[in-house]
Amino acid sequence: MNPTTKRLTNQLAKRLCAVSITTLGVLAFGAGAHVSGGVNETVVQPGHEGHNHGNEGGVAPASVTPIPTRPGNAPKEAQGPSANSIMLFKETTVSTGTILDTEPVPVEFEFKNTGGEALEIQLVKPSCGCTVPEMDKKTFEPGETGILHVTFDPSGKKGPISRNITIYTNSLSKPVHTIFLHSYVKPVVLTEPRILSFEMTQKGQSATKEFKIYGRFDGFKVTRATTQDSDTFGIEIVDGGKVEKDGEELWLQIVRVTMLESAKPDNHRTEITVRTNEDKKPLFSMAVVGRVIGDLQLTPVRLTMGRLVVGDEFEREITLKSKSGKGFEIKSINSTNVVLDAEYTASPVDPEKRDEWVIKVAGTVIHPAQRFNAQLHVVTDVPDEETMTVQMYGQLQPKAP
Repeated sequence: MNPTTKRLTNQLAKRLCAVSITTLGVLAFGAGAHVSGGVNETVVQPGHEGHNHGNEGGVAPASVTPIPTRPGNAPKEAQGPSANSIMLFKETTVSTGTILDTEPVPVEFEFKNTGGEALEIQLVKPSCGCTVPEMDKKTFEPGETGILHVTFDPSGKKGPISRNITIYTNSLSKPVHTIFLHSYVKPVVLTEPRILSFEMTQKGQSATKEFKIYGRFDGFKVTRATTQDSDTFGIEIVDGGKVEKDGEELWLQIVRVTMLESAKPDNHRTEITVRTNEDKKPLFSMAVVGRVIGDLQLTPVRLTMGRLVVGDEFEREITLKSKSGKGFEIKSINSTNVVLDAEYTASPVDPEKRDEWVIKVAGTVIHPAQRFNAQLHVVTDVPDEETMTVQMYGQLQPKAP
């Protein structure tokens, strides 16, 4: 037998051995471990919100250390299959049941090495930063069991949530495994809508909209709601009493927000700071945006930078026009940001009428910003419209290596 034929024969024998070990391993895990009859879904009942439902008694050990994780599709740490090890999970899908969004919940994935050689965990990669995997060791001898501890953080989430975790091992028969975590998250305090948006409001007119805030216990109250922009927005708290929502009895508080008649023409944005008597969520904020229209008209009202890379040059234009045809002056243009090296210039379309101006924004991207959001302030000599604000948006990416 020549060396090439011998090498191919040995590789084929190894793979046939791995398949045989896989079959025996499944039988071994089934005989040596108790498999639950299914996932135990737990529903939060009124008055029991403080319990850790869906995982009673389960706490991730303090001694475990994080498994290395990397973003991207091709993990560099994974060295590839090299051994007749077999990672067999007792369950590949685990559910937390119904939980509140107040505290992280630990779950466990039990597995066993049913192969004939040591199993090495090379890399564990979660699909989301809200899901943190941990283990106390990475090598498991034949017949040894282990547990992958996973902590799921439900904060800021609502409704059905699914996350997956990918595990890379040294197994020849199945080097990559994917396991799944399911959860149904209920906010302890539910706010609708997430952002209160006013349509365009004419100068001198008012408009009113409402946030609805739902609590889970009898006597839930919004004790205070404030804004730093009291010249533009007024706030009132109204008790909505007990209501039924999505099949549950909840307690409703209404935060009524009014765009005041005295609001100056501009794009307005503020945060409403809310205080409640709910111990698990005593303080949070809600966003309000709106636009008051006067004589000056901005086009566009939002400046989109798009996707740019550090080093890219850009140029954008905005027009500012008097709807009444009255001439005006632009005194200055400024913006505070650290990601753009930009110059701002303004010139009238008709130097004699001066009722319409073209504003140019040109420069270079000098720093990355995954979610670039800045304000451009245009200062004029028009009464009550001294400052016009343009929101600038974009995704500024680092330069490729």
